[in-house]
Parts: sequence; structure tokens; C-alpha cells
Amino acid sequence: MSAIPPELTALFDAADTAEIKARAHARAGDALELAVGWAGRVEKIDRDRALPWSDRTVWNEHDLAGALFLRDFLQDALDDLPPPIRRKLTPFVEASDERFRGYTVDDPAGRMGTVAEVELGGRAWWWRRVPDSGPIVEDLARYS
Repeated sequence: MSAIPPELTALFDAADTAEIKARAHARAGDALELAVGWAGRVEKIDRDRALPWSDRTVWNEHDLAGALFLRDFLQDALDDLPPPIRRKLTPFVEASDERFRGYTVDDPAGRMGTVAEVELGGRAWWWRRVPDSGPIVEDLARYS
């Protein structure tokens, strides 16, 4: 996972950080790591929208699915935090969520469910959004 930016770590005292670490999931990481991971994935997908599909560095629909699974893990981690700690982390997560909403559109066809091989019923809003432009849109055209 990416390093936790100082402006984010500054929000938490030693007891908060210890509590966050104590609630970490063995495979997914802790809430701070997951929040930074989500922010990084949102940023990468956004940057990729300006690149051609032929660019070998761009992410595809499966990378988007991975980002959405990470967002699920982040939500679970947030829900597990004590409310005072959750309130400190929520604005950072909401900023990434808003950026994601800003360059995505509703996908009533539910293509990400097909890509990820999951049932979308009961899944969070992020599973029903796809980029409005870029290489991932070209990849998702195969699922229409």
C-alpha cells in the first residue's frame, strides 16, 4: 500500500493509530491504508481517462473491479472503527468518493457485476458507476 500522507496521519493521535492498527484485516490492511489505496486508485483511473486504450500503462475493467472491491474493504474497515475515529477519516474518504463520482456515470446495465462476477443486489453505490470516458469505457463496450 501507499504511504500514509502526513496530513492524514496528523489527524490521529497515538491511541487512535493504535486502535486503527488493532482493527486491521490481515489481508486487506487497516482503514488508513485502505483509504489511501482507494484515493490512489481513484486518481489512477481518472488520469488514465486521458490516455489511449493502446497505452500499455492504462488500467482495464478488471483493475476497476479490484478498486471497487478495495472500496468494499474500506467501508467494512470504516464501519468497524469507533465513531470518533471514523469521523476523522470520513472526510478523506468522502473526497475520494466525490472525485470518483465526478468522472463516473450510472451504469444501469450493471456491467461491473459481470466483470467482477458478483451479484450487484445489495452492493454499494460504487458498484453501479463506471468512468464516462477513457480506456475502461472501451473495455466495457464488450459487455454491452
